[in-house]
Amino acid sequence: MSFTDRVFGVSGQAMALRSQRLELIAANLANQDTPGYKARDIDFAAAMQAATAGGLRRTHARHL
Repeated sequence: MSFTDRVFGVSGQAMALRSQRLELIAANLANQDTPGYKARDIDFAAAMQAATAGGLRRTHARHL
């Protein structure tokens, strides 16, 4: 996997998380007058860390 593939892969994951967050915000707005409704949100930093937790894959023993 090339450097640009990794960068765009992370960007794609970030965009997907942002999309999920926007859906949650929309649900929060739609239900703001519902008795007992608790607004929800995504911890973006934690979600991105979990999505990229795989780290770098070694392709050769002498590479970093």
